[in-house]
Amino acid sequence: MEFFGIVAALAIVTGGTISAFTARRPTRFAMWVTAYLVLIVGVVQAGLLFGWQQLGSPLLGWAATAFVLYNLGNIGVIAGRWLKGKESWARYIVYGGGALLGIAMLILGGLSLTVTFSWVHAILLAFIVIILVSMPIGLWLSARSHKDLHKAGK
Repeated sequence: MEFFGIVAALAIVTGGTISAFTARRPTRFAMWVTAYLVLIVGVVQAGLLFGWQQLGSPLLGWAATAFVLYNLGNIGVIAGRWLKGKESWARYIVYGGGALLGIAMLILGGLSLTVTFSWVHAILLAFIVIILVSMPIGLWLSARSHKDLHKAGK
């Protein structure tokens, strides 16, 4: 499971590096991917990993599978967002990535039910629920064009 901690740290460093290199001429995608890498791929993954390790569950194989799905889902979301303006089918990559993220959260949530309930368990479950609720909102916003969002704001 240390591997996923390294992935989380690398995501945070990569997000910061992208931010530094694009600071003179930021694009919408560069700003978004910086935030996504730091917050979702890095901080959320580190929080999930820390919470999972505190539970001390013996089902490490399934947990590792969930973290692999989580990272594959993030790759899908990032790739789909990068292709969004170039390919009409790119949103389906984003949706597929989101589905993998949801499956990963459901696996971790289900696995957490196999251990004795504690405050760490409650916090981890709350974290998972927040991710599961906010993810469809992000996917919905991602699917809308910028023109649609500006029309809705007026």
